[in-house]
Amino acid sequence: MKDLSQSIGERIAELRKEQHMTQAELAEYLDISVKHCSSVERGLSRLSLEKIIEVADLFHTSLDYLICGRCAPGQYADLFPASLQETLNSGDEEQASLLRRFLQLYGELLEVENKRE
Repeated sequence: MKDLSQSIGERIAELRKEQHMTQAELAEYLDISVKHCSSVERGLSRLSLEKIIEVADLFHTSLDYLICGRCAPGQYADLFPASLQETLNSGDEEQASLLRRFLQLYGELLEVENKRE
């Protein structure tokens, strides 16, 4: 079983990659070294609570997702139908990752449409 630091690091790495951001860019945003950023993503080091909050804000996600891997009730999850919430909270990282990617692409599509108007 993975420890908490490793799980948090993997989620941060996944979110960073989904945003096409490098470790250097994330490290600069968080005002930490690239080495520390890499170490966090591999679960060898931890971020302070303040830095975890900055990560959640940067990637528009909940602390509940970063720490526990699920969406917090009353935040973003209640905007989606129950079946999508179940997928996000199922523990199936592959399905949840695909769904988050779909939602990200859908958001990008809406942004493109809004720019045309």
